[in-house]
This record gives sequence, structure tokens and C-alpha cells, in this order.
Amino acid sequence: TLPPNLGAAVDALEDDEVIQDALGEHVAEKFVEAKQAEYDEYKAEVSDWELDNYLETY
Repeated sequence: TLPPNLGAAVDALEDDEVIQDALGEHVAEKFVEAKQAEYDEYKAEVSDWELDNYLETY
């Protein structure tokens, strides 16, 4: 099965020796850093659904 979100996918990538070896140490490290930053930015974003459902409720 696929990871449920980008954070879980990055965790799986970090644990996958085959992919790590294929990318090489430097590229794998930089790719993981970039995707972690992307996921952190995504988690901080407030979605329209959240605004619609929570803004006036709380």
C-alpha cells in the first residue's frame, strides 16, 4: 500500500536502502530535506474545509 501522506512517504524513503543507494548519499539527503520542508509547510496551511467548518464554530 502507499503511504497515507507525504510525511509517511519521506519516513519510508529514509528507511529504503535500495532507493537511498540508487540516489546516492548527497542526493538522497537533499531530497529528504526538501520533502520534509514541503510537508512541514503543508501541515501549517489552513485549508478551505477547515475554515468552512471551524472558523465560526470555535
